[in-house]
Amino acid sequence: MMPLPCPSCGQPLGLKLDFLVKHPAVQCPYCKSVLKFNIDKESTAKMQKGLKELQDLKKKYESLAKFS
Repeated sequence: MMPLPCPSCGQPLGLKLDFLVKHPAVQCPYCKSVLKFNIDKESTAKMQKGLKELQDLKKKYESLAKFS
């Protein structure tokens, strides 16, 4: 997955979706533009459910495989 670029200066921000859910307003470290991401509660809930399912699968198969 490609890093999200700043819409003002084009530099990669390196932000992950879970970070944006917790911190919907961020500042570009390069050009100092303030970016606000509107994420609805339904999408947030679905993402959190999916992340929990992934963690459960990692725990279930931790003896068989190594996850990064």
